[in-house]
Amino acid sequence: MPRPIEADVHSAFMEFRNADEKCMSVQCLFCHQVRAKNTTRQKQHLAQCTQYLAQHPEAAAAIKSSLEQHAQGHDGSAHVSHVSAGHGAVSHGPAGHGHSHGPGQDNGGNNANLNAGNQLQNQHSAAANAGATSVYPEPTSLDPHQHTNLGFTPNARINGTSTPHGTGTPIPQHIRPMSGALSAPPAKRQKTKQTNPNLPEIPLAEVHAAFVEFQAKEGDKCLSAKCIYCNQVRAKNTSRQREHLLQCPGYQATMKDRIPANNLLHHFDDDDVAASLSLPTPTLELDFRMSIRVKPKINIGNGTYGRQSWISCIGGQWAGRWGKGNVLANGQDTQTSFKETETKIDARYLIQTNDDHPALIICKVEGWWVGEKEVMERLQDPVAADNVPANRYKLRVTLKLETGDERYEELNSGVWVGSGCRRGAEIVYDAYRVN
Repeated sequence: MPRPIEADVHSAFMEFRNADEKCMSVQCLFCHQVRAKNTTRQKQHLAQCTQYLAQHPEAAAAIKSSLEQHAQGHDGSAHVSHVSAGHGAVSHGPAGHGHSHGPGQDNGGNNANLNAGNQLQNQHSAAANAGATSVYPEPTSLDPHQHTNLGFTPNARINGTSTPHGTGTPIPQHIRPMSGALSAPPAKRQKTKQTNPNLPEIPLAEVHAAFVEFQAKEGDKCLSAKCIYCNQVRAKNTSRQREHLLQCPGYQATMKDRIPANNLLHHFDDDDVAASLSLPTPTLELDFRMSIRVKPKINIGNGTYGRQSWISCIGGQWAGRWGKGNVLANGQDTQTSFKETETKIDARYLIQTNDDHPALIICKVEGWWVGEKEVMERLQDPVAADNVPANRYKLRVTLKLETGDERYEELNSGVWVGSGCRRGAEIVYDAYRVN
């Protein structure tokens, strides 16, 4: 018993469903063309698929016969009539014989035209069985008023057929050249969603937590989800649930509360754009440590803004992620003291790398040295400073590096913050790069 035609058709396609589509789609396993699932149109495609016909020449006749039976079932009887001025009309009855009703034509002429049309149809069948891709032949040798019964006429919208030179005879797709635009399905227009780009990306766990899943009707295969912020119900779909949250007023209000700037004692109004901005939080990374040996402090006296003193650098060293080297002498630290508990730091040092051709880098240090009066007095004595823990006071600074050496030019745009301590005749800083 021969295999059913439908089984051959279904085995030639792979079925699948896109996430945003309700209907099934199929892809031809031979030419990879994608179309909607429809058995009749799948048959039409296989009747024109060059790769399929090349591997299954015996299936071409069976598919063609099945299509003809399908067409006869819808049309009842195949009657094709054509009226031409000055030449009369030619009609094809059920038996396929032409009858002329105009001047200048007899039965012999009609038979000749039918024979020529049958020859053209045989050429089409031979080309399909051989998997040919030759261009449709020019109909210059045929009467422009004759008719050719092809048995199957492809749908121009679905199968991409065309009509040569206005003859009214469609060219099957498998016997004309295929271009990239015809072989690939048209791209679907993507829907654009209006979302708030200022809000952060929503984690997957938070998307699931924002919806309550339930079965809307008894017997439903798919679950529904209800937003806990606005009570809107939609089909369960993670991507669309995330898109909904980015537009949900209730959820956006909750997201604004998570912005750190909106939790300050004083913050922007809710309708201000700054209240909806989620800015990246900088991180700190230990970049280098610098130890500076200093001379005893020289007191200058009271100035406009406080009591000033100079502390000169006699050397030191540094080491970090991007190199190591020495701190050159003659650096200067100018300190201004206020109320005997606060001291402003303003220092300039010159550091050198250990490269074969050393690079010189200017290090600017600015900050504050704050502590209790008793602690600050002990820190002025190099011997007593060794016994003062670093957590008894705050030495916090910002650092900036400048160099003209191209090997270290990326230091010019860096930002560092640091903490320090006093140990005897040395001041030690840890510098953290702000990322």
